[in-house]
Amino acid sequence: MASKIQDLNRDAAKLDPESQFDDPQALLDEVGLTRGEKLAALGRWAAQVDRRLASGDEGMPTRGTEPRDAELLRQIELAKLTLENKRP
Repeated sequence: MASKIQDLNRDAAKLDPESQFDDPQALLDEVGLTRGEKLAALGRWAAQVDRRLASGDEGMPTRGTEPRDAELLRQIELAKLTLENKRP
């Protein structure tokens, strides 16, 4: 979604990255955030996805999103590794 610095809502990007980026790679590609901000945003994103997955484990309706969320969590972790220079 966000691709130009002037189009980026920095607060939303850092606090709710899922609302601002189509996928973790888009967050990685964003030039308007520092490496540290990207790592923090990815951590928040992972926590949001973890909460959704845990809700499904607790019997709350997930509308079949578990496979997509599991893949998203994998992509987030790969993006974090990339930023940490620990390529898988």
